[in-house]
Amino acid sequence: MTTGAITTTELNECLPALHRFAFTLTRNEDRANDLVQDCVERCLRKQHLFDGQNLRSWMFTVCRRVFLNQIRRDKVRGTPVDMDDAPQAKLSIDAAQEEKMHYQDVVEGFRDLPHNDKVVLSLVAIEGLKYEEAAELLDVPVGTVRSRLSRARSRLREALEQGAVQEERLSA
Repeated sequence: MTTGAITTTELNECLPALHRFAFTLTRNEDRANDLVQDCVERCLRKQHLFDGQNLRSWMFTVCRRVFLNQIRRDKVRGTPVDMDDAPQAKLSIDAAQEEKMHYQDVVEGFRDLPHNDKVVLSLVAIEGLKYEEAAELLDVPVGTVRSRLSRARSRLREALEQGAVQEERLSA
């Protein structure tokens, strides 16, 4: 074998071992076949870089580098998935406008609540204070905070349900 020249016979002798190596890297028969094809193509294009010592070792090195380059490329581009194999949850996007409309309904319902209900809901539900902390801040017993919070949640729920009923009537 001369330096830099790869014969067809030598290449064919390396292919079974190269395919096994590619399969261990990809763990997929089709991807392994593609990897071997890419590797052989690269080796033939770059055969002037081959030192003539150990073709099999050189091809394994090229194969590994091609595989790593593919992984890097897939990280940037993403991995293509057949539509039939894709999970349904990844194929659809939640309707953001519905969430915005619901959020707007909650804001409007909150705005219509009595002042005490707004205060207690703000402290506990929005700010995340514990009942005891809200009671201390409002200078009322903990039981009062709990009852006000319960009434405020009920009023907000009723306001949202009434709004939903009105929307159904308008759309019918």
